[in-house]
Amino acid sequence: MNDQERLGQLKNLVMLASADEKITDSEMAVLIAVATRENLTPEEFNKVMDDPDSVNITLPEDEETKLAYLRDMVAMMMIDGELDEQELAICKLYAMALGYRGSIVDGMIAGVIDQLDAEAAAE
Repeated sequence: MNDQERLGQLKNLVMLASADEKITDSEMAVLIAVATRENLTPEEFNKVMDDPDSVNITLPEDEETKLAYLRDMVAMMMIDGELDEQELAICKLYAMALGYRGSIVDGMIAGVIDQLDAEAAAE
């Protein structure tokens, strides 16, 4: 995975988190966790936060990374416990941009939501 993919993923999450024009503390915590997981520097993190449009999105090519990134998007969408239609539309577009057929995207997102719910219940 290259730097542009990692920066692009953070940009996607920032765009999703700010879809309702505010980034909550919970959403910020997810953004920080993803940036840490992706080994982004504080400078890179701040660049994306301050000016997301300055980052070009490069989509991952390997299946494992695609699924991990889709999971990040769904987790961000669900962080407030509500299923916002605008956020769901963004997730669907992202999944299709990753190469998943529109006909299976709803099922994939539902599966990720179920998985996240099961993980939360197990904690």
